[in-house]
Order: sequence, then structure tokens, then C-alpha cells
Amino acid sequence: MIASPLIELIAREHPAFVHIPLGLVAVLPLAMLASFNARHGRVLTGTSFFLAGIGWLASSLALFSGLVWGRQINLIAPSGYLPVVASEKQVLQRILQVHILAAVSGFLVGGVCVFLLWRVWRQNFSSDASSDHRHAGRRFWERGVGAPALLMAVIWLGCWGFSGKLGGIMVFGNEATNKAAAEADAAKRNDAEADLPIRALDYASLEPADTAPSRSKAHGDRWRRIWVTASGIDAYKAGKPLPPGAYAVMSTFTDDKGKPSTEPGPLYMKETKGDGTTAFAFYWPRVPEALQKDFGGDSVYWRSPDPKLATCLGCHEKGGAATK
Repeated sequence: MIASPLIELIAREHPAFVHIPLGLVAVLPLAMLASFNARHGRVLTGTSFFLAGIGWLASSLALFSGLVWGRQINLIAPSGYLPVVASEKQVLQRILQVHILAAVSGFLVGGVCVFLLWRVWRQNFSSDASSDHRHAGRRFWERGVGAPALLMAVIWLGCWGFSGKLGGIMVFGNEATNKAAAEADAAKRNDAEADLPIRALDYASLEPADTAPSRSKAHGDRWRRIWVTASGIDAYKAGKPLPPGAYAVMSTFTDDKGKPSTEPGPLYMKETKGDGTTAFAFYWPRVPEALQKDFGGDSVYWRSPDPKLATCLGCHEKGGAATK
């Protein structure tokens, strides 16, 4: 994701930013409880409103920085707001989902809390200073900021406390995240294509499925050629699903006045695994500058079960692009 230095700084400092609203929200219920003392109710109601208002504004910055940070480290899609969990092994993504939902819930509850405090503060501000003694005659839960605002503050603290706990797990880890990280590291060490799509790059050694380039509207209206393994070429030409172990690679080229240019586009790869499931890969080593914001960088390599390939799976399952 391309961003200004300021945005990158805000994203990088997300762990620091979250402590500001979290600290304010943590002390807010204490100030609100103290406001129930009729002698200092007006002052402490104003203090509570100030703490809640600053905390709510600071939480806006924390939410924004977290979103940008999640996109920069590829846990959230460039145009998404929540991570997509495509596998049970994606423990970090599952935790991040709940972390974000808890934070957003707290933000919404906090907005209600600030509104309630503002109403009470405005009423107190418009009344004379001698009105404090009249509040002493009220029932306890009607004094100071009032019970509804206090309840919202407690729920707000609960949401943000839970979100903060999950944030700590994502940073320092727990048994589940450590196990998932170890399994992912072991799988990567045993995966020859973890960093580069080696087989797809060797597409010229496969059987060509066509004699000349053709245009594909389903793939950015680029010019393309299809290459298939010998074990799957007959099935491909017959319009049938590829047999287990077979794969097809589509090399693409940009358009130059209605003809294929010498500028390569991305490589697409579709594979039928040994268990019959379909996997996809997308590799673009040099994304044009004008498209880098959409693709999240100047070089892209996505593999199943990456959520960015969900469109490929959905289209092919519906018969779009056929079995080809």
C-alpha cells in the first residue's frame, strides 16, 4: 500500500496510539462514580465529559491507524475493513477479526456515552452553582452523570479492555498463535514455491492450449495464452475439469492499440490438487505504478487460500471462464 510518510507513521505507531484512549476509558468510570457525590457533582461531571470526549476522539485515531496498519502488513485486503479467514489455521486473522469488532463496538458505545455526558453537562452548565445542594435530594443513581451514562462507560471499558487483551495476544502470542506460527514456518520451509511460483514461471515447458494470443475480458481484458501440463491438456481442450495433479498457467500481456504488447502482465495459475480441490496463484512481479494502489504494492504473489483470490474461485465454481 502506497501512503504518505505521515500515514505510515500513524499506522506504525498503532500500538502506542491505542494506549491513549484505553487509559482515558479506564479512569472514566472512576470520575463518573465520584460525580455521584453531590458536593462535587458539577465539577466531576465536567471532568467526566472531558475524559470521555478526548478518549472518543483518540479512539478514532486508534481505529484508523489500526486499519492502515492491518492493510500494510497484508492482514486486511487493500480495500477491506476486516481480515478474511479462509482457513481454520489462520488463527491471527480470526483474533484480528474479533479485535476489530470489539474496538468498533466500544467506539459506538463510547459515542452514546459522550452524548449522554454532554446532555448532563449542558444541563449543569446552564444551572446556577448553588444547584448542587438540590441534587442531594435526588436518588443516588440520578445524581452526577446519571446511571445510564455510567453503564455505557462500563460497557465501553469492557469492549476496549477485551480488544486490548486480543491486541496483546497478537503482539506477544499465546499457545494457539505460537502453534499456528510454527506450523506455517514448517510448511514454508517444505514449500519450494513459498516465495516464487517456480512451476508457473516455467510455463513455456507446458503444452500450449492455443496457437495465438486471444483477449480475455474476465482477466482485465488482457491478451493471454494458456499452457497446460501434459496430464491435463486433453481434458482442458475438451472443456472438462483438470485431473488431480494437473495445472494450467495463463500468461498475459498488456494491450498496444488492439494488439498484444511486449509488456508482460500477471501470470495466473489454476491447479487441481491430489484431493480434487482447486487452488489458484496470481503472480505479477512488476505492477504498473498506476495500479500499485489497487494491488497493494509493486510486486504481487498471491496463493490459495489467500482471500484476494476468492474472486477466482467464485468465478470458476460458477462456470465463469469455464474450466479454462
